[in-house]
Amino acid sequence: MAKYLGGIEDPNIEITGISQHFFSSGFDIQNYNYQIDTLSVQKMDIAKSLVKYEEVSAEIYSSPNRSAGALVGYLAGGPVWGIIGAALSGSPAYEKHVVLCELENDWRFAMELDKNEYRAWKEAMDKKLS
Repeated sequence: MAKYLGGIEDPNIEITGISQHFFSSGFDIQNYNYQIDTLSVQKMDIAKSLVKYEEVSAEIYSSPNRSAGALVGYLAGGPVWGIIGAALSGSPAYEKHVVLCELENDWRFAMELDKNEYRAWKEAMDKKLS
């Protein structure tokens, strides 16, 4: 799930999260509006009001246990055992993308997306901005 990292500073709005639509590649900002003072969470479609976005970092993280398992396997039996050691130990590597966004209402914020979310994000937003 996309993670809101901050940036929207409005005393009447509390950002509760950013979510991807279940059946499409759209994204919503979920927020609680204190002016309306209801218990419902409002959603704002980012693609409809996006002015620009920029990816500021893309990092690949690997589990330390996975690297150690690969090393032990390699030392015990060579390259094939190194691959087996890596496969049997720890979780696989994962990607994180940090994206800065600006909306028509002058909201600027940062969010963190995993690899699949970022692909869906890029596809949806590039269609919108082209």
